[in-house]
Amino acid sequence: MTFQRTVVAFNTATASENRIHADDVASRFGFTGGLVPGVDVFAYMTAAPLAVWGANWLGQGHIRARFNRPVYDGDAATLTAEVAGEGALSLALKARGETCGAGTAWRDDPAAAPELQPEAELPLPDARPPASPDSLPVGRVLGSLKEIYFADVGRAHLENTRQDPAPFEGGDIANPAYLLRRANYVLAQSVRLGPWIHLESDARLHGLIRDGEWLETRAVVAENIEKNGHRIVTLDFTVSSRDRLAMSGRHWAIYEPRQVREKA
Repeated sequence: MTFQRTVVAFNTATASENRIHADDVASRFGFTGGLVPGVDVFAYMTAAPLAVWGANWLGQGHIRARFNRPVYDGDAATLTAEVAGEGALSLALKARGETCGAGTAWRDDPAAAPELQPEAELPLPDARPPASPDSLPVGRVLGSLKEIYFADVGRAHLENTRQDPAPFEGGDIANPAYLLRRANYVLAQSVRLGPWIHLESDARLHGLIRDGEWLETRAVVAENIEKNGHRIVTLDFTVSSRDRLAMSGRHWAIYEPRQVREKA
């Protein structure tokens, strides 16, 4: 069984505080344009498990995706999925002849669900410390993001990330990429970042968030390392509605690319 789907990529983050999504800044890092966010590439990749296993996957599935090469606005991004064993799919997303995203999706995950991560207050925007090994030590509890999920916002997100609204009841159900994006927000609202890059995510799905429900994202720093000149932070995160878990996982990001350090 082979699944294949092509979408025209759309950069949803040109106005983001993260200027790696802007053409002028991204070009200084050697890219040919602003990067489509990794969480949006993740959205493109969720099309395969949803097509194969249906909406039940949203409450019990598992997906790990790594972003190897940039996807640019207007790229024809083709997702191919192949059976990789019982209840597993191998995923590859290509654009411009390159494999930009790769990973695996599983129909379910028999492991016990984790506990919610601890919570902390988000700092005021001007009080955020600069991202560094000192401000992101292993074990630091990042500020918790608390909000309400609204279907109209979810519908706009589905459209912008080129997703079929049917499995999400037209936006009444929050899609996995919408939830995963909150892990980015928790990081960016806890420390002050320059241009930064989402590398990889490993996400387990536990339940649904519906229109009007409370949504809380918590995260703890699991690792902070330097590799190939880049400073990389790893977060363990949970997304829940009150005490009901919806998503848990691990999230990797280059929070200080080597080009920034070299320039400094």
